[in-house]
Amino acid sequence: MSLILSIFARFNTYFPGDLYLTLRLQSFYSHSLLSVMQWVSFIFGGWCSVLVVIVIGILVWWRIGRLEAILIPIAGLLTLTEIPLKLAIGRPRPSADIVRVFSHEQDNGFPSGHALFAILVLGLLAYFMFINLKNCILQKVILGCLIVLILLIGTSRVYLGVHWPSDVIGGYVIGGTLLTTLIWFHQTWTVHQ
Repeated sequence: MSLILSIFARFNTYFPGDLYLTLRLQSFYSHSLLSVMQWVSFIFGGWCSVLVVIVIGILVWWRIGRLEAILIPIAGLLTLTEIPLKLAIGRPRPSADIVRVFSHEQDNGFPSGHALFAILVLGLLAYFMFINLKNCILQKVILGCLIVLILLIGTSRVYLGVHWPSDVIGGYVIGGTLLTTLIWFHQTWTVHQ
C-alpha cells in the first residue's frame, strides 16, 4: 500500500478528492480553530517533536521499561525516512492560488512528516499503553486521547494548507508500516526474554 501511494503521488500533483476535502475543511475557518491547528502543528514538528520524543521516552522508561523507552527514540529517528521519500517522490505542496496556505514550508509534500511522526511515535505509545495498562477505563481514555491527537495532527496539516489529505494518508500508511515493524520487534524480543 505504501509503495502504491508513493508511486501515485510521484505522478500526480494531488489525488481525486484532495482539493474538495481541503477546501471543505478550510471552510470551517475561525481564529481560535486556526490557533489550535497552528499550535498542534508546532508541537509535533521540528525541534519540538524532539522534545516530545524525549519526554515520552523518559515517561515510558519510568512507568513501563527500558526496552520500550529505547524504542521511542528509534521511532522518532524512523520519522526521518520522510526526507529521502520527499526527495524521491518530489510532490509539491498545495499552492496558495487554489487553497489557503497559512504556513509556508519549502520542502516537498508527500508524505506528511507530521502524520508519519504521529502514527509512529504516538502509535507506539498507544501500543505500550494498550498492553501495559491494567485499568480498563484509564486504558480506553488514554487510547482515545492518543487516537484523537493522531487524527488532529494530520487534520492540522491539511487545515493549514501545507499538505493534501493524501499526503497525510501517505504519512499514516508509511508510518503504520514502520510501526508494525517496531511492534513485531518488541513482541519478538519480549517473547525470547
